Amino acid sequence: MEPVDPTAHHPDQELRQSLLERCGLLAPGPDPELDRWTAGLRRATGSAVAALAVSLESRTLLTGLWNGDAAQAQSADIPASESLEEFLSSHVNAPAWPDGAQSYLEAPVSIDGHVLCTLAVADAAPRDWDERDMQILDDAAAAVAAEIRLRLANEQAVRFHELVASQHRVHELIAGGAPLGEVLVELVQGIERHDPSVIPCVVLLDKRSNTLHPGAGPSLPPHYLAAIDGVVIGPNVGACGSAAWSGQLTISHDIAEDPKWAPIRDFVLDAGLRHCWSMPINGPAGEVLGTLALYGQRPRRPLPEHLTVLEDGARLAGIAIERHRALEQLIHDARHDGLTGLPNRTAIFERLDDALARVQPGAAVAALFIDLDGLKALNDSLGHDRADEMIREVGARLSGAVRGSDFVGRFGGDEFVVVAEGVADSDQAAKLGARLLEAISHPLPGVDQHVLTASIGATLLTDAQSDAREALRQADSAMYEAKRSGRDRLAFFGGSRRSQEGGRLALVRELRGAEMRGELAVAFQPVFELESGRLAAVEALLRWRSPVLGDVPPAEFIPVAEDAGLIVPIGAWVLRESCETMARIAAGLDDPVELSVNVSAHQLAHPGFALALRQTLAHARFPAERLTLELSETALVGADSVAAATLRELESQGIRIVLDDFGTGVASLSWLKEHPLDAIKIDRSFVAGLAEDARDQAIVSSLIGLARALGCAVTAEGVETEEQLLTLRMLDCERVQGFLFARPMPADELAASLLDPSAAATRRRAATNDPIDLRRIARIRHLRAPAPAPSRRPAALRRPAGR
Repeated sequence: MEPVDPTAHHPDQELRQSLLERCGLLAPGPDPELDRWTAGLRRATGSAVAALAVSLESRTLLTGLWNGDAAQAQSADIPASESLEEFLSSHVNAPAWPDGAQSYLEAPVSIDGHVLCTLAVADAAPRDWDERDMQILDDAAAAVAAEIRLRLANEQAVRFHELVASQHRVHELIAGGAPLGEVLVELVQGIERHDPSVIPCVVLLDKRSNTLHPGAGPSLPPHYLAAIDGVVIGPNVGACGSAAWSGQLTISHDIAEDPKWAPIRDFVLDAGLRHCWSMPINGPAGEVLGTLALYGQRPRRPLPEHLTVLEDGARLAGIAIERHRALEQLIHDARHDGLTGLPNRTAIFERLDDALARVQPGAAVAALFIDLDGLKALNDSLGHDRADEMIREVGARLSGAVRGSDFVGRFGGDEFVVVAEGVADSDQAAKLGARLLEAISHPLPGVDQHVLTASIGATLLTDAQSDAREALRQADSAMYEAKRSGRDRLAFFGGSRRSQEGGRLALVRELRGAEMRGELAVAFQPVFELESGRLAAVEALLRWRSPVLGDVPPAEFIPVAEDAGLIVPIGAWVLRESCETMARIAAGLDDPVELSVNVSAHQLAHPGFALALRQTLAHARFPAERLTLELSETALVGADSVAAATLRELESQGIRIVLDDFGTGVASLSWLKEHPLDAIKIDRSFVAGLAEDARDQAIVSSLIGLARALGCAVTAEGVETEEQLLTLRMLDCERVQGFLFARPMPADELAASLLDPSAAATRRRAATNDPIDLRRIARIRHLRAPAPAPSRRPAALRRPAGR
């Protein structure tokens, strides 16, 4: 709604309608006080009939209607099309009067310039009304006006007495520290008692999200309150959204006609609401805390008294909200650390005791005590202010490294505590500890790349009889053991797992920044078309040679990189390096070669992955249609909305998506149906047993058939023997990859191989395996007969014990 001027003119009919309602002129049934005046008027003027009439938009209401010597007054309701004179004349059976004759006389009853009703008399025959008749009529109108003013004054006094009493109760509730909801309910109910024609409501503004949330509106339909919960404010969002946005009074006098309500108009009208006047609730500094709104069931504009009620009510609501926030802040400060904002020692003990009371069978509560290493030296060299900044930074990092249900608190100084409920075993607790050490070990900004470390002591408690002090004593004891063992590590109470976690953390430390130091490299392994022997693609494989740890196998460091959050920058480096390398090599080739790169689920879930990849391809000048991304089954099936959107964007760019290690994960066939892939890769564990195990043949044959039915190409990896190759040919596998043809090689060796015609011919012969040994084929066919499973079968395919 557009902001309005509170002093703007309001139509007279709004005030007149309000006065009529409040003085009782619209109430059904007899009105003895007014009936007395119309009876006296009839007698004093000698008229046949007298009445008091209230003219409304579509009808006229008559009360105190006296006709002749009737024992009591009557009431009547006549359409607006019939005049009062016509009605009264017909009521006394008046004959047809000569032109110019007059048997009817009336006088208005005015209150503050507003004609509320009319007093009228009529006779059965024409008569001349003299000055005395007119004076009697004017005196009667003045008397009725005085009666109405008295009624209005009494009604106003009662209403405002109740309003002041309600406001007094609101002040008492505020002073007594009552819950905010209770205070606001009393406030709006007091307004509603003061003026039953309005439906008050308070909504609160969340400044962080700029959304409105119901504070109190007991007379509004519950479904309406639920619908406005979480509405984002704006200049075109109803009366309350606009008032909160602009900070000014906002009037919607007719919701049905106001375009600003268009998106939810039908819903609001169905709730029986036709007008809404909303006043912003301001804090001491002028900031908007929410709005106080007065709804109603008919279109109307606010009267001056409504504006006063809105102003007073908004002021009271502002006091209540500010007091509530101040109390909440006091409670928060009593249980939180002033430097980091984390829960303090008092809150730590409370949370631990609560967690121990809730411990369930088969689970444990993990308490981890964290002490920063060497902070005193940094304190001495950098000063306390810089050390305080580092404490805040560490607190933020710890909070970001835990699960949503975990608890992080500052115990004091450079000590922190993490409480994790529902921990299955020490392995799960150790992973949490490793994440915390990893988060702390990132270089601190502005301290010459200094890496801060910590010693962590952990304990697992499964007994609800334990208490917080014992838990922290155990964790503190384990922390000192970690200090004695060399720092920068995790130790469990009792000494378990310390050396294992220390080795993993060393791996994480060395891996960080390895791509920038030139320790990472990309090797390329060729992929061949089985029918033609043509080299169709190369797969980029990551290699790491650490100057401290030596050559580290990918199976060892890639899972660590994923857990430690390092896989995203490392993966970006692999994509950039491999695309640039293949773009250089392809410049000298007549037959283009595809590039295949493995992508982690963490990369796929990164919101900017698709854009970064598009920029990488453009910088390397490598065509998107020649790039294939290989993803694990877990990455695809577990894809969230961000990852799914990323997949769709990648596919729209022409990038191929391949499901790697197919058959070893948890792929869902329904997922494959809804998300078509370009190809699948059969895991080497199935290829290894092709020549000896008929069941491996059956599995591979089924996988190839499934892929073909889904329209996917098939690549078998890990081909190392001619028997495996021949079997794959008989099963109509399309592409192969393995040591039988070529091992992963550096970029320069790959370039030399691709540009050497004789080497290409040798690979082609190896892939096509010409001439074919028929005896070998016969032996392979014989293996298709069922046979018992040998004991060397891969563990991934063994049936679990007990099933």
